[in-house]
Amino acid sequence: MRNANRRFTIGTGFEVEVAEPSTAAVSPWALVWISSDVAPETIAAAAITVRLSVDRLRTLVDYSPQADSLLNGSVSDNGANLRIDNAPLVRRIAEELRLVGYDGTVLRLFLQGKVIELLVDGLSSSGGDMADPLAAIIRDHLLTDPAHPPSAAELSARLGVSQRRLGTEFKDAFGMSIPEWLADWRLARGRDLVLDGSISVAEIAASLGYSHLSTFSAAFAKKFGVPPTRLRSWQSAIKGNSP
Repeated sequence: MRNANRRFTIGTGFEVEVAEPSTAAVSPWALVWISSDVAPETIAAAAITVRLSVDRLRTLVDYSPQADSLLNGSVSDNGANLRIDNAPLVRRIAEELRLVGYDGTVLRLFLQGKVIELLVDGLSSSGGDMADPLAAIIRDHLLTDPAHPPSAAELSARLGVSQRRLGTEFKDAFGMSIPEWLADWRLARGRDLVLDGSISVAEIAASLGYSHLSTFSAAFAKKFGVPPTRLRSWQSAIKGNSP
């Protein structure tokens, strides 16, 4: 059975609300609202409303300069806001939020992942962190085969620009070097696959380019505070206890 008008509060300064399905019927959009004070009431027209404090935003994006680019961008009297108009993405995430059955740590990680998806799309679409499309082109090349991404030398040859320019423009856009960004993306994708549960943790590690399962597990635990096998066991226990 579907759950409508769901609201999730994850500690202080992190709240996610998803509207009833009718809101997302035609061209749904999402709003991420950042304020150090009181967040606004529900935005009736938004399929998803995310309310973040400034501190939670910075923590969520690992204190990346992207947080400040957002705070310095679309600002109203009550705070900064980012509108996401990618209807297919918003519709999918809204549906996932309505049907989610996780709890505790698993729910917290799930919500963080969904909000990061919205932030990435919103920031990329707004152009605030993508003044030069070269950064987006580099990202697309990296994600064509994340298990075997091209080296800086290969990217330089393909795109006809120097390795120095590749690194500088990518870091200006994403707030991280190419290796740092790719490592972060792999772990975020790994978390989604662990929670999905359709393939083994060893297969996840291999699909993301990790030569050894132990390397993936150690990096995962450092990033998320729990090894992937334990996160999956928690998820299985929660599903087993669901009515």
